[in-house]
Amino acid sequence: MKHLGRKFFHLFGGLGLLAVYFIFQRERALLIYGALLLVVLAAEIVRLTFPPLNRFIYARFPGVIRTTEERRLSGIVPYILGVGLSLYAYSLPAASAAVCFLAFGDVAATTVGERFGRTKIGGKSLEGTAAFIIAAGAAGGLVSNFFIGFSFWIVILGAVAAAVVELLPLPVNDNFAIPILSGAAMESALRWLG
Repeated sequence: MKHLGRKFFHLFGGLGLLAVYFIFQRERALLIYGALLLVVLAAEIVRLTFPPLNRFIYARFPGVIRTTEERRLSGIVPYILGVGLSLYAYSLPAASAAVCFLAFGDVAATTVGERFGRTKIGGKSLEGTAAFIIAAGAAGGLVSNFFIGFSFWIVILGAVAAAVVELLPLPVNDNFAIPILSGAAMESALRWLG
């Protein structure tokens, strides 16, 4: 399986960042996200500024860093930023579901797409997109059971929105766009219905 380390990092990173919010509560969690973002951004700048260090990291962690990230910021920075901004801007149920979409849906899409993806849509596959919706819907369904009054249909809308974001060749990293745009879709639906 390609990029196994990256997939585990993606999954447990999202769950870990979400756990920080529940453990430390809103204000402290947002400060932790900000501090973590600054540390990771500084580390990324150091990695990109010193080619020997960059080559060393790239050689030692090929399952985590993609070839396209060897000379630019990795997806970790937009990941932390997307999760943190979602938990800052949206209601806790919508933000939690959006983070779960990123953690579970994106991993399911790449795993299924790499192995079974036959029907190509740009650089992605229809099979991967279907896996994204199923995994995101299942994870979001657990979130909807946790929060009273958070409809499963809102979750499905968010999961589909997140899958579309992952599928489209947007100019912004999908680690940022998935939680932000799927969270916005759910928040809009909640306001419209509410």
